[in-house]
Amino acid sequence: MSLEQFEEMMDSCVRCSKCKYIPQIAIKSKRFSHVCPSIQYYNFHAYSGGGRMIMANAYHKGRLEWTPEMLDVLYQCTNCGGCDVACKWVYDFEPNEVIHELRTLAVEEGVGPMPAHKKYIELVKKNQNPYGEPIEKRSDWLPEDVELDENSTTLYFVGCTASLRREEIARSTAKILNAAKEPFRILGSDEMCCGSPVYRVGDRKSAIEIMSSNVKHFTKLGIKRIITSCAGCFNMLKTEYPRFVEHDFEVIHISQLVDELLKEGRLKPTKEIPLKVTYHDPCHLGRMSEPYEPYEGEKVELLSQVFIWDPPKPLRQGTNGVYDAPRNVLKQLPGVELVEMERIREYSYCCGAGAGCKSAYPDFALFAANERVEEAKSTGANALVSACPFCKTNLQDALSTRDDPMDFYDLTQLVAKSLEGDE
Repeated sequence: MSLEQFEEMMDSCVRCSKCKYIPQIAIKSKRFSHVCPSIQYYNFHAYSGGGRMIMANAYHKGRLEWTPEMLDVLYQCTNCGGCDVACKWVYDFEPNEVIHELRTLAVEEGVGPMPAHKKYIELVKKNQNPYGEPIEKRSDWLPEDVELDENSTTLYFVGCTASLRREEIARSTAKILNAAKEPFRILGSDEMCCGSPVYRVGDRKSAIEIMSSNVKHFTKLGIKRIITSCAGCFNMLKTEYPRFVEHDFEVIHISQLVDELLKEGRLKPTKEIPLKVTYHDPCHLGRMSEPYEPYEGEKVELLSQVFIWDPPKPLRQGTNGVYDAPRNVLKQLPGVELVEMERIREYSYCCGAGAGCKSAYPDFALFAANERVEEAKSTGANALVSACPFCKTNLQDALSTRDDPMDFYDLTQLVAKSLEGDE
């Protein structure tokens, strides 16, 4: 892909601002109508999906040069895909793809990414994780009583954040798999970052090298199915890897697997958890997990400004993300009552941690998390639940700065608690 392939799309953007809000038909209140955290925080059109499309077009046509201000605008975006989904209701443009192409170009031309991103990319290359932790610590989370099957063709890909920062998610996931008698293996110190933090900030070359190395490793081990408890890893392995590296393994998120195990009766939650919860859809598990289908057809003008796509163009509207599975699971946990926020499923509001924003723009990331917490509190829930270690980190940070009594749980923690009561 390149910016040139998006030129007609960029030329056609009319600055309608639909990319800033969830589709009008889905808006329930003015207070929670934004879909883009960046435009809500910075409040200038340049910080919207359409604004960045215009910026990319100007650079592509030679009307703009790289400046520190331009790079800030480019990287003060969580790449959450909300603008993409909102635009599909009107013009079917792909602002999120354009933003990513401009970031890739910034890296190729030596001006990007931001210093905080460069630092963790180097750590990924040196230590196989963006936190700079020794590779030997990858399996420190693993309890002694968890049973592994080193001959299994099912791999639990733990991910950097769950194994090194949010270990409780990894432990809960492993205990759930054991409770269901689901054989699995882990890579331990041989596990490498999935490449998501590197890819999101535009270092595509390094990301593809990581993808290729991982696929080669999985293939050598005979892996047929990969389970993730990280939404970012899920998105990369399921959606982004096939765009660059061929593979034949299945990718499933733990929420999907638990939903299946409950239906099959292989998991039987019995301990009552008296909680009213609201569920936050992670961007990478939701709208961003829908496969990207490059279009090679033709845009045909029937009348003046009236066009059709020949053949019909597939719409990536985010509707095929993983939404039902985590909700099905919550509804089957004894004592848990699920209440919904206004912005859910493909219109979910980003937690603010994605695409390098947590590291390079922590104030912005925390703003977005606080906005989501406000929405969660408006439901009357006393606990916020999600299914992503990045979301857990950022939303918990927001709760701690507010000294808020609302609890936060990863979905796996509640499942494990209901099964054994020890998480």
